[in-house]
Amino acid sequence: MKVNENSILQFLVKEQGFFVEEYYCNPLEEKRWIALREIESGIYAVIVSEEKNETVSAEYAGYYLREKGQEFALINVVITDGNYSGTENQVFYSRVIYDRRSNGVTQYERNGEFVYNCIKDMTERGTKKISLEGKSKITFGLIVINVVVFLITALVSGNFGDIDTSVLVYFGAKQNELIQSGQYYRLITAMFLHGGIIHIAFNMYALYSLGNLIENIYGKWKYLLIYFLAGILSTTTSYIFSPYVSVGASGAIFGLFGAAVVFGLKERNRIGKNFLTEIATVIGMNIIIGLSSRNIDNFAHFGGLLGGIVIAFLLYDNKKFRQQEV
Repeated sequence: MKVNENSILQFLVKEQGFFVEEYYCNPLEEKRWIALREIESGIYAVIVSEEKNETVSAEYAGYYLREKGQEFALINVVITDGNYSGTENQVFYSRVIYDRRSNGVTQYERNGEFVYNCIKDMTERGTKKISLEGKSKITFGLIVINVVVFLITALVSGNFGDIDTSVLVYFGAKQNELIQSGQYYRLITAMFLHGGIIHIAFNMYALYSLGNLIENIYGKWKYLLIYFLAGILSTTTSYIFSPYVSVGASGAIFGLFGAAVVFGLKERNRIGKNFLTEIATVIGMNIIIGLSSRNIDNFAHFGGLLGGIVIAFLLYDNKKFRQQEV
């Protein structure tokens, strides 16, 4: 990541709690920006300037700060292209020298260590990427279980296109009266049953597409936890709000969508907004399809989605991707 005035000031505002104000630099005949944060001894202020404008930028920032009537520490991040020559009579501010060519800080002076560490963090984030590739054995295992169960129910039903409801209930579908009688295992078994070949094909494709992503983001055990808890919450929501027999992995899969949303929100400054937009679009399309169809359990979908968001938010490791090298 290349550092410039805008990126430094944005980082200080978003990550370090600074606020930005304007000051006018007469010799340059332009408005300049200064990042400020209250500290015990007064104000900690940061400006960014090109090497050729170092002195005048700092001088007029100093005038601006003195008008506030508080003690201040002024840090000037001086951006150079190598071979920094320095400035004499520099007394009231501290410099942090950033070299574009090497993309790093070459030196910093008193009070400048904090800003140096911020720039170092910025450049390290920019040289790392989030690895989301790889194949998931867990996803493959979940798909195998779903397909095997489907084949068994299809053979018993004698119909691959439309599994008989009584067969689904026998094998563990969500059926409210039976759950009320104590068959709570149906909150889990219903996740592995499907009503027909098209139903399972759509769900397994979605699971295959999402599974690798979620495992690489959260790790295999958290992935499994999100999948099963979201699935159980999905079936439970359906049990509470819908009287109909219900089956399918879609509730758990919506939980994975929820986990992807959490990832997109947490890492939006590093991966951009496109990821979150794409996930939201897919979720929106699935919700629209669900609401426009009679045989889809929308309560299960909403329960799984909300469950996935909450569970993933609690499990998310903010430090994980800062440690991943290219």
